[in-house]
Amino acid sequence: MNPVESDDLDAITANILRAIERGEVPDAAAWVARHPAHAAELADFFADLDRFGPFLGMGSAAASDETVDYRQSADRAVDVAEGPHGRFGEYELLAEIGRGAMGVVYRARPVGTQMVVALKQVRAAGLDGTDAVQRFREEVLTASGLKHPNIVPIYHVGEQAGRPFYTMALIEGGSLESQLARFRDDPREIARLVAKIARAVHYAHQRQVLHRDLKPGNVVLDESGEPHVADFGLATKLNAAGASEGGPAAGSLPWMAPEAVRGDPTLTTAIDVWALGGILYELLTGKRPFPGETRSDIRHAILESEPIPPRTLVPGLSRDLEAVCLKCLVKDPDKRYESAMALALDLDRWLRDEPVRTRRAGPGERFARMCRRHPALVGGMAALGVLLVAGTLAALSVARAQEERLRGEVCRGNEFAARHVASTILGRLEQLGDPVLTAAGDPELHRACGANDWPAVENFLRMKLHTEAFATVYILDPEGTIRAEWPQRRTVVGQNFRDRDYFLGAVANADRRGRERVHLSRVFTSRNDGLDKLAISAPLRPTGADGPVWVLGATVPTDARLGLTGLHDARRKAVLLAPRDTGVPSQTSDYVILVHEAYSPGERPASLPSVKLHQVDTGFAADEDYADPVAATHPDYAGRWLAGFAPVPGTELVVLVQQRYDEAVAPQGAFLRRLLASVGGAFGLALLLVAGLWLARRRPA
Repeated sequence: MNPVESDDLDAITANILRAIERGEVPDAAAWVARHPAHAAELADFFADLDRFGPFLGMGSAAASDETVDYRQSADRAVDVAEGPHGRFGEYELLAEIGRGAMGVVYRARPVGTQMVVALKQVRAAGLDGTDAVQRFREEVLTASGLKHPNIVPIYHVGEQAGRPFYTMALIEGGSLESQLARFRDDPREIARLVAKIARAVHYAHQRQVLHRDLKPGNVVLDESGEPHVADFGLATKLNAAGASEGGPAAGSLPWMAPEAVRGDPTLTTAIDVWALGGILYELLTGKRPFPGETRSDIRHAILESEPIPPRTLVPGLSRDLEAVCLKCLVKDPDKRYESAMALALDLDRWLRDEPVRTRRAGPGERFARMCRRHPALVGGMAALGVLLVAGTLAALSVARAQEERLRGEVCRGNEFAARHVASTILGRLEQLGDPVLTAAGDPELHRACGANDWPAVENFLRMKLHTEAFATVYILDPEGTIRAEWPQRRTVVGQNFRDRDYFLGAVANADRRGRERVHLSRVFTSRNDGLDKLAISAPLRPTGADGPVWVLGATVPTDARLGLTGLHDARRKAVLLAPRDTGVPSQTSDYVILVHEAYSPGERPASLPSVKLHQVDTGFAADEDYADPVAATHPDYAGRWLAGFAPVPGTELVVLVQQRYDEAVAPQGAFLRRLLASVGGAFGLALLLVAGLWLARRRPA
């Protein structure tokens, strides 16, 4: 005998297991229908297989999201494959929408009308009196008695060719499951949505109906986004005590409460509250509270694990909303919300920014309650607080205005001092440039250069220009190559420097007269010693007025004073800024600090990004929050400074005069401290007075 046709229970179950091993997912209803004599045993077998099959390496008999009901008996309906199109009594079937545990739903239209409805019929014909048909009729009776704006309404109940059916409103917006992402970033809209669903569920509970299969797929949204609870196919009646018969698992596993997963004999409205919490969790986090790869994993998580707190997955989520969600998902049904309405009311409180019931009030909330208990004391303290705040704000406003004026005056004073220092530095640069200009016009130098007599050139440089003011002096030929230098710390003679600013600038001044021929270069890094230096250069034509241009240059090292005295005093510090030579004449350059009180001779200068200097036509704008770049190597210059700027006329140099912020505003700070101390003292005395009066009033006579 064919083993599939065998009526022996062991042979039947063996064939089912072989099918699973081949990767097939057996249809429990089909097997029950083919072997009605063993319907009860097969129902129990499939229930056990669904629970324990994964431990044996077998796949689940049903998808975890699918609604399953093993409570049906040998008369369980068998699916009859039919095309979705055609007539069904007075209705024209347009398309299949979906299938449930017992029924199939179509988009349908009453013949001769343009109205489109949803038509649900039992999944097999000719089964009058069977358990499937009886449960279908119970669903119709249950759903048709619920008239709520957030429950899908029933229009028509009937029977066609022995097949019961009913029609209901066709909600075109799709299920909540298909639109979860729409609400992901809007917790307030999520709370409003779940509160409406919870009220609809509570309405059903008040009419002794327990849904048992709440999940996003059984909530449909209309075009305006309003939710409607659907599919009461697994709903059961509640008794007078608010309980329902439990038994074998029924529902959609990811949203089933622990007591439903265990198959407890009695179930309450707490299982629907649990499912509402699962829906709320998934809407808030985008994840299910109890995930798993198999049904066995999901069951174990529901029974043994706690969900990851939503704020762990969504850090910015409200603590109160998290508490509401987790209260629905407590393992013990007695510790969940006592009703779906209680959940809805807590969500309403959160939407009104009121404390929710499920979370202990914090210090701020407890303080608010104390204020309500002692209004007189709180009123007096509030009045004093207002006076304190007003007095403090007034004091701060006065102090701030005075400080701003003081900062402005200090910056203007620093700008004036910077202009004075700039004129002093200009005079010093002219002193340094004059001997270079004179030497560039000396016939002796011209003869030595024209004859390529480099020893004579070096001797001329040593005799005429070697002073303490200059680090080195040198001659560049028309190609930009150094031909002679004194003194030679490193051998740069023979190297080409035609891209250096000191060469290009001097060549550009070749046809000018007097001091205009002298060029003050940008800062460059010397190849002799690796230090940053400034160069003063002048052009010369050894071979005649129309001959090629040579350049005589002298380098000036960075130091504290540039050979000058009186640049700094006890309060104000002068700094000389110069742009760095980038090798590209038109390129914007950062500035370096060429002269600074903290510098020792030969010290490498600090850079100052040009964006820190707001250049305007008259120089640089004052800076009330200047930070000295040398603070990294000279901690004595750390902190905030008030700075004023002035350009050195005819050059790219900028003079900065800075003053310590703390020293400049010290008198103002002392005034503010005295003012705040006075206000605080007055407030403290007033507070003691109010507290004393309150205690005296409460003391018994």
